[in-house]
Amino acid sequence: MIVTINVKLVNSQFNQAYADKDNEGEETEDNIKYLWEDEFEVQGNVTNFKVNNNTTYLLNGLYPNDDEFSFEIPDMTVLECTLDNGSVTLLPFSKKAISKTEKVETKKGMTFYVHLKSIREVVNPMTGVYILKDDYPKELLELYSDEEE
Repeated sequence: MIVTINVKLVNSQFNQAYADKDNEGEETEDNIKYLWEDEFEVQGNVTNFKVNNNTTYLLNGLYPNDDEFSFEIPDMTVLECTLDNGSVTLLPFSKKAISKTEKVETKKGMTFYVHLKSIREVVNPMTGVYILKDDYPKELLELYSDEEE
């Protein structure tokens, strides 16, 4: 099946009562509901989709000098997509950053919606990875900040 992931950062300043009263419940230029939105499809045919709550995620990668790194990040929600070729795609989210999730069946497969809270900063170093800045490894945060400038 095709699995689409939709991630939205909910604006903590959004006022639904104001939107209801003055704009038929819709957001306006000065009352924005979502600060940003990401949407992507998991690459490959997903045969099993699982949500793992309260787990530890192992963040692996390479430093710019090609040395390997590996950091354990606790208190995560990890979406686990098993593909028809047996490989597994993991999509990690800091549990404390999530305000709500919703799984919706579609004609092609499913869409999984994740709404993130905007009250704490989230680091998004690559597609499908959303980790609270406070939980992100400090030495990687320095590299991430350099790339953003």
